[in-house]
Amino acid sequence: MNRLVIECFNFMKDFRYPYAFCGGHALELFTGTIHRPHSDIDISVFSEDRGKIVEFMLAAGWNVFEHKVEWIDNKNADSYLRSILNANDEKLTMLSSVWVIKPECSFIKIKPKQGEDNCFDYEILNNEQLEFDFIEVVFNLRQDRNFVCDKEKRIMRALDKAMLYNNSVPYLAPEIILLFICNPVYINSEYHRDKNRIDFYSNAPALSRESKDWLINALKTAYPEGNSRLEEIMTFKE
Repeated sequence: MNRLVIECFNFMKDFRYPYAFCGGHALELFTGTIHRPHSDIDISVFSEDRGKIVEFMLAAGWNVFEHKVEWIDNKNADSYLRSILNANDEKLTMLSSVWVIKPECSFIKIKPKQGEDNCFDYEILNNEQLEFDFIEVVFNLRQDRNFVCDKEKRIMRALDKAMLYNNSVPYLAPEIILLFICNPVYINSEYHRDKNRIDFYSNAPALSRESKDWLINALKTAYPEGNSRLEEIMTFKE
């Protein structure tokens, strides 16, 4: 098991609310094999507990930030961080995720943003996170004992199938992660393309028949016009 996952799991033992590893680390918790380097650690927390995770991180001495991206034109963006100082931050309920950064982080360098209070420019120093000093916390919905993958299209997964465990370490089910990474934006992205391919082919063939059926139906619902991964998953069923 990845060393940073173990460190994060031990750190999160005092957090009394549900959470799960997501992204590439979740897929490796499913297969039990490390497939590739990872740019960061991602965990999923339910939206109603966002204030609790902010309180927990701040109490542990970490800093919490909103990652802001403001487009200057169609091709260029101003990307920076806004500090979240407490769980009552007025914008917290509108955020889909937060960045949690340990002081003296080896992964990201931050400095005050000129002319703006409580905002910081940042520089990512490595392509791979090597120390446990950064977490991206993603907020997800749950409804009627279901994990909500797409509220608008009503794509859901029962909680007992959505959140799995590897030796007590919680992670999102691989079919949910695969649904997200089958988004054409990630398939075609130059940044995501290689790791997307590794994640897909390392996990999709290993899904149970029930998980494959769920993923096929979810992709058909999410992409009624078609999705390039659908035919491949169908061949894995046979």
